[in-house]
Amino acid sequence: MGTAMCDCTNTHVKPAHRTPKRAGVILSTTVLLIGSGVAWAAWTTSGTGAATAQATTADSLVVGPGTPVGTLYPKPAGGYGNGTVGAVHTTVTNPNAYPVRITQATVGAITITPASGKSCAAGSVIASTSGPMTLTTPISLAANSSATAVDIPGAIEMIPSAEDGCQGASISLTLTLTAASA
Repeated sequence: MGTAMCDCTNTHVKPAHRTPKRAGVILSTTVLLIGSGVAWAAWTTSGTGAATAQATTADSLVVGPGTPVGTLYPKPAGGYGNGTVGAVHTTVTNPNAYPVRITQATVGAITITPASGKSCAAGSVIASTSGPMTLTTPISLAANSSATAVDIPGAIEMIPSAEDGCQGASISLTLTLTAASA
């Protein structure tokens, strides 16, 4: 049997089939249009204006009397031999909101109070160095630390000719500590 055609005036054309290639073109065009929309939405911007900040003010370390643990005696010709003799004992409070490192100590005025009934001449105890003494090992204090025991090794010495009346004497002095933020 053959294929019959109708007697109508329309011409019959095979229906168009969608090919995978045509679908790919449509999909690519759609992705390109959507991508352009995303790029358009991702514009950047910036602004400039005024702002403020405030630096803190450094508070002084609080230096107080400590409890002496070493001994002091007339300095021999060869020196004391270690830093415990002539060490100055103090307490230091760091009221700052940041840690500090004590790097230098300066011994100021020295007062000698002899034991009862004895005498010890002024100048029998002196600073080991004139001016600031750089600490071999800096001392670190935490931020907002409470009173912390600190020893400054070898800060003072007794002159070799100190009289016997200096035995048992109490020694007080002014001490200036130099520190920097750590």
